[in-house]
Amino acid sequence: MKRMISLTAMIAAGTVATTAMALAETDDAKEMAMFSEAQFDIQKALTVALDAMDGKIASIEFGSEDGEAVYEAVAVATDGAMTEILIDVNDGSVIAQGPYTDDDDEKDDDNG
Repeated sequence: MKRMISLTAMIAAGTVATTAMALAETDDAKEMAMFSEAQFDIQKALTVALDAMDGKIASIEFGSEDGEAVYEAVAVATDGAMTEILIDVNDGSVIAQGPYTDDDDEKDDDNG
């Protein structure tokens, strides 16, 4: 009886893991499609981020915000304050700019 329960639990866990991997691959495929359609490259986005505020860019990456393709830059000011800058991948405009918190990364990871 214990073997049957263990085998059933393993099969269920494997099914859940496979489904999660398929969903992650689907999200990755959507993000790759958005990236390939971007009209504005990341080097230009870096310049836009540098122009948006005084300081240094700590990171810049392609991502999605509310289903829209964006470059997400994190800038560090001379006083140590961190700012997140969202840049449109199609025209290079700054979509949003505000204080960066660690919650930003966790929220993005949870929402894809």
